[in-house]
Amino acid sequence: MRYSLIFTLLLLCIIGFGSVPLNTIDSLKNELTITEGEAKVELLIQISEAYRNLHSSYCIDYGISAIDESKLLQNKELEAKALKSLGISTYYSGKFDDALLYYQNSLELYSKLDDKKQMAACYNNIGIVYEELAEFDMALEFYKKSFEYEKQLDNKKGIGISLISLGNIFYYQNTYHLAIDNYFQALLIFQKINNKWGIAYVYNSIGIIYRLWNDLDNSVMYFEKSKLIYEEIEDEVGLSKVLCNLGELYSDEPKDYKNALKYFNQSISIKKKLEDKIGIALLYNNFGTLYAKMENYEKALSYFNDSYLLYSEMKSITGLVMVEQNIGKLYFQFEDYNTAAEKFTNSLKMATKAKMDNYISSNYKELMSCYALTLDTESFKKYYNLYNSKNDSIINHLRLSRLYDIESKYVIEQLLITSNKLSEENQLKEQEIRQLRLIMAGLGGLIILIIFSYVLFLKIRK
Repeated sequence: MRYSLIFTLLLLCIIGFGSVPLNTIDSLKNELTITEGEAKVELLIQISEAYRNLHSSYCIDYGISAIDESKLLQNKELEAKALKSLGISTYYSGKFDDALLYYQNSLELYSKLDDKKQMAACYNNIGIVYEELAEFDMALEFYKKSFEYEKQLDNKKGIGISLISLGNIFYYQNTYHLAIDNYFQALLIFQKINNKWGIAYVYNSIGIIYRLWNDLDNSVMYFEKSKLIYEEIEDEVGLSKVLCNLGELYSDEPKDYKNALKYFNQSISIKKKLEDKIGIALLYNNFGTLYAKMENYEKALSYFNDSYLLYSEMKSITGLVMVEQNIGKLYFQFEDYNTAAEKFTNSLKMATKAKMDNYISSNYKELMSCYALTLDTESFKKYYNLYNSKNDSIINHLRLSRLYDIESKYVIEQLLITSNKLSEENQLKEQEIRQLRLIMAGLGGLIILIIFSYVLFLKIRK
């Protein structure tokens, strides 16, 4: 099952995703009729973004108008801004090819303007699209470029986001110790700058890693921490992601299907309201998995097919790898082993091309089971050997040890930071006490001087 790593939330650090009341949009449109020049372009961008999670076609139309107007004005800065904004909108609409084009054109303009802050944002956003397309090497290249610019700018929030992005790639490449190391580094940064959005994001990501390592208690703890913060800051997008992850967790180990269904329904209601096509596709898959476990196979297949259609429209390889495998599992339960093997093979081909090790290994295991039951000895041996080579228990144990070592390093660093803060506070208190003592000594001396002067005065009077 593919956990929601929230790539889309990374975009929120650049531009908001909240709901905009229709009367606000009407007000902006009225203002548009009496506005010209650069102000008109800014208004077109605002209206486009206001429609982003209300009406995708209006959103894109206004975004294109903003680009056209900025070109007429020959204002490269506004054109770059409009292009980047439309890149975000088309990404959320699942039009990844269009999103890439808009981001690349925006990056080209910002490069000419030498706007490093916006260049870093564009590099990050391009990486997000490549990540969704399962082109992880390309995603990694763009994330690293973004990271370098953020470090040059000493942009703490940007550095944290880049660390998360790099962590996500390591997650997909099944190098979880590298993923969680990046997440903890990001967490330290977000805690230092008191960025609650970033803290919630990282908690959710860490929860996913612990879930994959079957550490249920830590996974729930981090998911709940993330959920509380998202509720506090009223971030519906983030909340929908962590609700989805909690649903997946409860549908697996505890087999608490009632709670799983509750979390999935809460999540999808938010995703539909926000027109989050990527999130809806993932939830359809999750509903399919849940209903399969509840032995409602007809409903499960219907949800899987809906998910497959959405991922196909978006050309999302990571999504298709997951859904193909899950449909294969369903046909396996139907005892249609040939169709199941066909689905697992399709998933395996895409996973191999995308270097998604976790899915490569699990597809080997599924194909091994199919060929064992169809008495295809040669194919069984092939996938048995491939699966064993990928699933060395000693290697997995070492990976888990690394995971805990990384968390220990983070905890120690947190204690050092706390200790340093306490030391600084104690030093300030000691300094304040010394100053107070000096003041008191001065006051005491002054009082003695006054008393002495008064006594001397009385003696003189006598």
